[in-house]
Amino acid sequence: SAGYAEMTRIGEQRLVPVGEHVQSVLREDWLPVKEALKALDGRVVEYRFRCADGTVMWMRSRMHRQITNGVHTADFGVVQEITGERQALQAVNDQLSFIQRITARAPGLVYEYEIWPDGRVQFHFVSDGVESMLGISAHALRTNARLLFDQIDPDDVKQLQALSDAASRTMSPWQCEFRARDTGAHARWFMAHAVPQAGADGSILWCGSMTDISSQKHAQAKLTESEARFRSLTELSSDWYWQQDKDFRFVHVDPHYQSSVALPPGGLTGLTRWEVGYLGVTEQQWEAHRATLQAREVFHDFELQRMRPDGSFIWISVSGAPFYDSAGEFAGYRGTGRNISARKQAEADIERLAFYDPLTGLPNRRLLLDRLRHALEASARHSSHGALLFIDLDNFKELNDTLGHHQGDALLKQVAERLLACVRGIDSVARLGGDEFVVMLEDLGSSIDEAGAQAELVGKKILQSLNQEFFLGDQPQHSTPSIGITLFFERQHDLDEVLKRADLAMYQSKAAGRNTLRFFDPQMQAAANARVTVEAELRLGMQRKEFVLYYQPVVDHLSVTRGVEALIRWQHPERGMVSPAEFIPVAEQTGLILPLGLWVMEAACQQLERWSHQPQTQKLSIAVNVSARQFRHPDFAEQLLNLLRVTGANPYRLKLELTESMLLSDFEEVIARMTELRSIGVGFALDDFGTGYSSLSYLKQLPLDQLKIDQSFVRDVLTDPNDGAIAKTILNLAASLDLNVVAEGVETVGQRDFLLACGCRAFQGYLFGRPVPVDQLVL
Repeated sequence: SAGYAEMTRIGEQRLVPVGEHVQSVLREDWLPVKEALKALDGRVVEYRFRCADGTVMWMRSRMHRQITNGVHTADFGVVQEITGERQALQAVNDQLSFIQRITARAPGLVYEYEIWPDGRVQFHFVSDGVESMLGISAHALRTNARLLFDQIDPDDVKQLQALSDAASRTMSPWQCEFRARDTGAHARWFMAHAVPQAGADGSILWCGSMTDISSQKHAQAKLTESEARFRSLTELSSDWYWQQDKDFRFVHVDPHYQSSVALPPGGLTGLTRWEVGYLGVTEQQWEAHRATLQAREVFHDFELQRMRPDGSFIWISVSGAPFYDSAGEFAGYRGTGRNISARKQAEADIERLAFYDPLTGLPNRRLLLDRLRHALEASARHSSHGALLFIDLDNFKELNDTLGHHQGDALLKQVAERLLACVRGIDSVARLGGDEFVVMLEDLGSSIDEAGAQAELVGKKILQSLNQEFFLGDQPQHSTPSIGITLFFERQHDLDEVLKRADLAMYQSKAAGRNTLRFFDPQMQAAANARVTVEAELRLGMQRKEFVLYYQPVVDHLSVTRGVEALIRWQHPERGMVSPAEFIPVAEQTGLILPLGLWVMEAACQQLERWSHQPQTQKLSIAVNVSARQFRHPDFAEQLLNLLRVTGANPYRLKLELTESMLLSDFEEVIARMTELRSIGVGFALDDFGTGYSSLSYLKQLPLDQLKIDQSFVRDVLTDPNDGAIAKTILNLAASLDLNVVAEGVETVGQRDFLLACGCRAFQGYLFGRPVPVDQLVL
């Protein structure tokens, strides 16, 4: 047939002697073919056949003899080429043979176990390999599954349990590496896996195997240790090949590269590398590369970037070496190239995570410290000042808690954008975390005055910018900053010191009322160090009960004691009596004023209760100073009411002295709290009157009983006409508001007589008695 002629490559020939066909069968396959021709019984025979053009192929033949009425009339059959089929079959047989050889020698064990809904585990089958691997017999493990877990590292037991639980919920296979107990020089590592199948009564049947992978693990560890040693052998592993002529023009580029960057066929042919249009290489780098080529030197990992037609970028790294013709003449360069885009992206991601804040994109603390280090070095080289601005958002926590963290994050992003708009290109803006930002200004000149003026100008610009409305969603919001500024020059201070100074200045800004800026003062550092020491000693002193109450008499115009003011004193075991001026501010700043103030209040109430049983003291009142922080505490009123109830003190004999600074914020809340306490008899005095700011409209709304003229006015009433006028004014004002007045700091008879003549009827000061312990109080 035509098919036979085409298959055997005999052209147009149609008559082929049977002997000629048989002669083309390879000698190794003659016998089955001859037997099939002799039998002509329809058997199938496969053999190799050499075609007319010399090609060897596999054939399959089936032959029959036709006999009609006992007479042999014809022989007929079919011939089919099966070369592809035989090759595929051979490949399958080779693979099966390989798998059979490997699995026959595979170490490890095979197991089947069942887990019931109540957590019970039962091994139904465990191969004998378990004993050599874990030292447990198969029979013992089938009896007690817990023996397996006793051999496994406790941390890995948790991992196995978690994987198994997760796989049980989804009915999916699990696989896990784990360590057995280390009985030798190295821990033994195993790889286990299992496949689930639904069992009876809600159980799950798991079939799997486990192999010892300790050698792989140890080899992997050794490979990791020696990776650096062999790195040079892999640096030239290529993604493509290229070749240039002696003029450094491309004569061949691997098609793989051509297609990866969508270049037209021959797109680089005839061009030098610097004519191709690569990006990411400076002119200096090109010059260095050309010099290397001219010197006929090997080069490694020359990195370039190219834009694809779709706008994406590819980074490549090329390495090359010169080659020479048979005459030893320089013939050009050839080398390899690699696509390093993934590595470059990973490096960029790592750098962004390591050096940049993920929310705002600003440099983080780590990058800021690095830039500050360079700025200090540059300052030393150029004798130029720099400045560091520490910025903290006022009341950010309240906004974040009220509006939600997503709105807080939106505010921080807008703050970052505004800060960047306030500085020059050479300056840096960083986010340290939370609502803390840092601006670093460089090259502010050699004059400290000029540098300070420029830093202040930028600080005010930031204040103005951050005081503008922020739009978070549809609602405008306000946020203000507190800014601390410190200058740095050359290497006068280390990095931490510069940051600490800016931080201290920022806290000084907050102490000044917020929404302002302050420069660092060296005295701030000393005060901070002393404050830390005092705070530690304060806490210890409270534990040791080193605090006592002193009392100073308050007398009337007849010098009769009508009450006392309770004044806290600290009897330090080493420093002696510590002035309240030294520890009260620290207690305010650290929050220790709350427990300390509560103790003062409790001690005063207990003293009132004791005095109530003695005729000569039962009408005395005690005045107690209350800090703004203590008075604004949500539980203050409840705590005081509870103290009065527990101690049995008469509230009408208790007077709370407040300062004018308390009236500057939350005025309505202050009135409400005063009114609540006054309703049960507690009195109120406004202490140090005249030293702060008191609006007359505020004064007439407050439920006050008394004003106390500050001793700074009393001290010079006889020598300074202004102080005398102020004292008279306060007395007249109090009379118009129906308030009592106590003059503080009265030390001479002349002062007492002057104030008495002006209408004052109550006095307090050294003229009438110093603050003393209760047992030394003269009434």
